[in-house]
Amino acid sequence: MPQATFYTHVSDCHLFACRLTARAVQSGSRVLVWTEDGEAAEKLNLDLWSYEPTAFLPHEIWYPNQPQPEDAPVLVTFGQTFPALQPGRVVLNLSPDFWCDAVPPPERVLEIVGTGLEDLDEARKRFSAYKRQGFDITHHNRQGKD
Repeated sequence: MPQATFYTHVSDCHLFACRLTARAVQSGSRVLVWTEDGEAAEKLNLDLWSYEPTAFLPHEIWYPNQPQPEDAPVLVTFGQTFPALQPGRVVLNLSPDFWCDAVPPPERVLEIVGTGLEDLDEARKRFSAYKRQGFDITHHNRQGKD
């Protein structure tokens, strides 16, 4: 059964995305970070390079219409359609897209939700969509923990 994990009330979504990506890689996962567009992918690329000065998180931007890099533990990408995923690749969704609509759906999706009312409203819609598609859902309230 596919899984979706929601992290809500996150005060700094960019920093938390870097931490969550690093944690996933440290636990042995390979991560595909899906951003809204190329500008967001470039920003995250810079964030991943600089968020922890004493560490290195190997990652690569994967531009649409290019072959999928096989070796990078973290791929940062965007596009109009969901790419085919390598088995075991975790999706960190930083876009308004609903990965539960991907065919086939990923085994695991991570969703980061900010603190704004609009963010929380969008998260409720996502939660419902994932649930309808049969995802097992986990929720972590990060309020006051960042």
